[in-house]
Amino acid sequence: MPSEPTRGSLPYPRLFSPLPLAGRTLRNRTCLPAALTNFGRDNLVTERWRNYLVERARGGTALLVSEIIAVDPEALAQQAIVVGYDERNDDGFRQTADGVHEAGGCLVGQLWHPGRQQLWHPTRSPKAVSDAPDALSWTVGHVMSDGEIGRVRDAYIAVAARLKACGFAGVELHGAHGYLITQFLSPWSNGRDGAYGGSLAARCRFALEVADGIRGACGGDFIIGLKLPGDEGVDGGIDVAEAERLTAHLAAQGPFDYFAYGQGNFSLSLADHAPDIYYRPGHFLDIHRRMRAAAAGTPVMALGRIGTPELAEKVIAEGYGDLVGMTRAQIADAAFATKARQGRAAEIRPSVFDNFCWGEVHMGKPLAEFHNPHLGEAGEHAWTPPPAGDHRRVVVVVGAGPAGLEAAWVAAARGHAVTLLGAGSAPGGKLRLEAALPGRGEMARVTEHQCGLLERHGVERRLGQTADAAAIRALKPDAVILATGAALRPPPLDGYASIRRQDGRAYVAAPAATAKTALAVLYDHDHTAATYGLADLLASRFERLVLLTPRPQLAQEVNYCSAIGVHRCLYAAGVEIVTSHRPVAAANGALVCENVYTGDRRSFAGVDLMVYVTPRRAQDALASGLAGIETQLVGDCMSPRNLLAAIHEGHAAGLAV
Repeated sequence: MPSEPTRGSLPYPRLFSPLPLAGRTLRNRTCLPAALTNFGRDNLVTERWRNYLVERARGGTALLVSEIIAVDPEALAQQAIVVGYDERNDDGFRQTADGVHEAGGCLVGQLWHPGRQQLWHPTRSPKAVSDAPDALSWTVGHVMSDGEIGRVRDAYIAVAARLKACGFAGVELHGAHGYLITQFLSPWSNGRDGAYGGSLAARCRFALEVADGIRGACGGDFIIGLKLPGDEGVDGGIDVAEAERLTAHLAAQGPFDYFAYGQGNFSLSLADHAPDIYYRPGHFLDIHRRMRAAAAGTPVMALGRIGTPELAEKVIAEGYGDLVGMTRAQIADAAFATKARQGRAAEIRPSVFDNFCWGEVHMGKPLAEFHNPHLGEAGEHAWTPPPAGDHRRVVVVVGAGPAGLEAAWVAAARGHAVTLLGAGSAPGGKLRLEAALPGRGEMARVTEHQCGLLERHGVERRLGQTADAAAIRALKPDAVILATGAALRPPPLDGYASIRRQDGRAYVAAPAATAKTALAVLYDHDHTAATYGLADLLASRFERLVLLTPRPQLAQEVNYCSAIGVHRCLYAAGVEIVTSHRPVAAANGALVCENVYTGDRRSFAGVDLMVYVTPRRAQDALASGLAGIETQLVGDCMSPRNLLAAIHEGHAAGLAV
C-alpha cells in the first residue's frame, strides 16, 4: 500500500482538511451525494445497496448521503426504492451505518417524497401542493389539506427518528429536482394561499416544520441537511435570486447544518440536474458561490460535474463551497478520495459524464457504469485482479478498442504475458473516433486510463498492423482474445451509384471534402449519443442537413437527461428531422425515402452526401483460423452492443484466461 502523506504534504490540502458539522468532525470535504441505484429489492435494503455506500466510505469519502429513502407509504413509487417506515429495514440500516462509520465516513439518509411528480406509474394517488400538472408525467395530484400536510410532515420526522435509532448520523431533506419540498418552495408549483403558500415565509414553512420536528426528535448532534434548487430553469420558478432569498431565510431559522443545491426540475430543465459531457466542468459553481454567501456561515455543498481532485480543491480553496459533492466520479471509482489523498490522482478511474449510469436507473435497471464492472460489490474500493499464480500463460489480444484494452490489462495484471495487436496506429478503436466528434472529447479518457493500466502491467503493444491467423499463431499463444469489433452495414438502396454514400465512422476518420452549400443526409438507424455528435459535425460542415430515421422519435438509446440536450442542439442548428422514414432509392442525385408506416414516398433532391449509421456486422472471421487454440470473442465481434458490454466482457475475459 502507498504510504500516507503527512498533513503538510497533502496534494490537495483544502479538500482534505477537516470540517466541523453538527458536533462531529468530517475527516475531509469529499461527499457522495444521493444517487438512485435501484439496488433495493421489494423496498428493502440489500447487500448491494449497503456495499455501495460502505465501499465509498472505505474509499476515503467523508460525508455519504444515501439514495432516496421514501417516507410516505401512500406515495410509494416502485419496488427498488428503499422505504424508511418499514421495520424490516432496521437491520439493513444498522449494518450500513455501522459499516460506513467503522470506515471513517459519516452516513446521512436522504428523505424523499415525490409529491405530484411521478417517475413511475402512480399506484396511489399523488399528493400535491396545488393542482398544476407534473411537468414530466402531466399527472395532476390530489391537493392536500393543511391536515394532510401535517401528516406528511410527521412521516418525515418518524423516518428520521428511525434512522437515528439505526445509527445514521443525520438526514438530508430532498427539496430539489421538483419533488415535494421543492413544490412547496417554488412559486412555479405552489399556487396555495394561507399557511403554506403565497409569501416566501409561507412557502418555506413546510421544510422548516419538518426540520424543527426532526431536531426535536433527534437532538442537536443529528445532522440535518437540505437540498434545494439553485436554479429551477423555468419561468416563474426558483431562479438564482430567489434561491438566495430562500437560503437566507432558511439559514436564519437555524435548524439546518448544511445546504446542497441541484439545478433544474423534471421539465426540460432536467438536463441541468445531471450536467453531462456537453456542460463545462463545474458548470454551476458560480451559483454555489452565491448560495454560500447567502447561507451566512451554514456550510454549502457544491456539486454538479465535478470529476477531478484538482477541481474539487478549487471549490474549497476559492470559496465556491465548504463541501464537494461528486456522485458520478465516485460511481466510476469508489476510491476516488483515497487515491487523491495519497497523490495517486492519475490512477483514478475517470468519469466522462455521458450519463449512461443515469439512463440505466431512469429505465428501472440497477445502476451500472461501463468501466466499473465491480460497482456495488464487497471489496470494490480496493479491487485488484486475482493473480494467476502458477498458471501463467501467453495471451494474445487482437483489437485495441475498449474491449481489447480491458482484456489485455486485466490478464497482464494477473501475471500473464500479454501481447496486444491492433490494426490502428493508436489505441481506442471506434471509441477514438467518437472522441473526435464535437463535444465528445472526454470519451478519450476511458481509453487513456486503460492505456495507463497497460503500461503499468507490462502489456506489449503492436499497433498499426492488421493481424491474421498466421501472425497470431507465430506468437505461440496459450489463449487468444478476439476484440476485433464490428462494421456498419450500408442500407439497401436501389440506384445507390447515383449518390455518394459513406458510413459514419469512415466519415469521421476521413471526411469527404464538400462545399458548405451542399446538402447532406444522415441516416440514423442507431440512436446513440455518438450519432448525434456526428450530426453536430455534419451540421457545421453543410449548409443543410436532413436527419432521417425509421423510428417515430429520436435518441432512443440516449438517456433522457442527455436526450434533452440532443434535441436542443439539433433544433438550434436548423437540422431538418424526418422521422418514420427510411431511404429506398436514389436517382440523379435525389434520395427517395419511404414512410415505414404508410409506404408514402418523398424525395430530397441535390444530395451531395449521404452518411449512414446502421446496425453493425460482427467482424469475427479470424476465429475460424484459430482452431486448436483457446479463443474467446468479446465485445462487438461477439455481438455488436454498447460500451458497457464491450468493457465488461473484456474484463471478464481477462479474468477467465
